[in-house]
Amino acid sequence: MEVYNILWRNLKWRFQNPATIIMNITQPIIWLLLFSTMFKPMNSELTNYTSFLLAGLLVMTALTSAGISCGIANYSLKAKGSYYRIYIAPVRRSSIVLGQILDVEVLAFIGIGILLLLSIPLSVKIATGALGIILIFVVLFLCVFFIASISYSLSFFMPDENAFIGLINTLVLPLYFASTALLPLEQLPEFFQFIVKLNPFSYAIDVIRELILNSNFLWRNYIFTIILFGILSIISFSLAVYELKKETV
Repeated sequence: MEVYNILWRNLKWRFQNPATIIMNITQPIIWLLLFSTMFKPMNSELTNYTSFLLAGLLVMTALTSAGISCGIANYSLKAKGSYYRIYIAPVRRSSIVLGQILDVEVLAFIGIGILLLLSIPLSVKIATGALGIILIFVVLFLCVFFIASISYSLSFFMPDENAFIGLINTLVLPLYFASTALLPLEQLPEFFQFIVKLNPFSYAIDVIRELILNSNFLWRNYIFTIILFGILSIISFSLAVYELKKETV
């Protein structure tokens, strides 16, 4: 019930300020339309570059939505004074963090849903069908959870939202471009491949791309990615709760 109340409070604020939703979904939509019209297939086997690109854009939506929104919510609560009313209440700190993360999950999946709908007229089909879509959602849920927890923790270190947004953009954009979002790993320079392999979001993009393009389920890759982001989510969530407890001691 604690988590639900905090989630509902955040969602009401979110939909009373629709600009926060529009800003978070506009960039991926523009990129989808831009890349799908300007770029041709990367090789003879790839007939629809939009299908290839979609996996990276879905992860980018998770990164941008969670990276900015979860931390910004803290600054907004402080500005309105409700931050302190919540934190002096007899509520578990883990419930506060989880409620804010789930709010960001809703925001991110609005953008993800719109991207998937827009991809339909661009001849994108999920080769693995309904089960593939469910698996894609699970991977994206964990991506959002991980980066939202990191965002929440970082909001305690930055003096204001402008500095916070600058820091998040500095972190998020390299994570996106230093991945397999735009090109497959084998087409990247050798010295760059090592960096890409260290980026956990490359594995999320690759497994989502496999679910979009290939009808065969590569369970080993999928399970590895789930375990990887499950561990990262637990670590980052624990860090966020720890930072909140330090703030309110």
